[in-house]
Amino acid sequence: MKRFAAVFGIVVLAAFTFAAACDKDNASKQAAAPQGTQVRQVALTGYLTDSYCGAANASAKGKSCAVECMKKGAKLQLYSSEKLYTLDKVDAPESHIGVEVKVMGTLDEATNTIKVTSIENVTRG
Repeated sequence: MKRFAAVFGIVVLAAFTFAAACDKDNASKQAAAPQGTQVRQVALTGYLTDSYCGAANASAKGKSCAVECMKKGAKLQLYSSEKLYTLDKVDAPESHIGVEVKVMGTLDEATNTIKVTSIENVTRG
């Protein structure tokens, strides 16, 4: 009977240790997850490019390559202030590729995606 009690005590102690370790892992995962997605209105100026070539096509010289990559499934991105942002659903983006543009919309900082409200070509002069 003493042997049974000792084995039972060891099993219970091991179970509590395992449960505490699992809870610790769960708590660290919850702490690592974003508490609230940061979403804010933005107005950024830069060049449209594709997600395959990124900043390499963010210029007038990269227009034809960016258009070809988008036909192959690349996502449309904005290169602004040395950072790439994925753009969500833009109608007829080809007319804006290769020229400097101003993109206005809502930026989801967790996914680095802009829900575009408007795109306009920038004219300098």
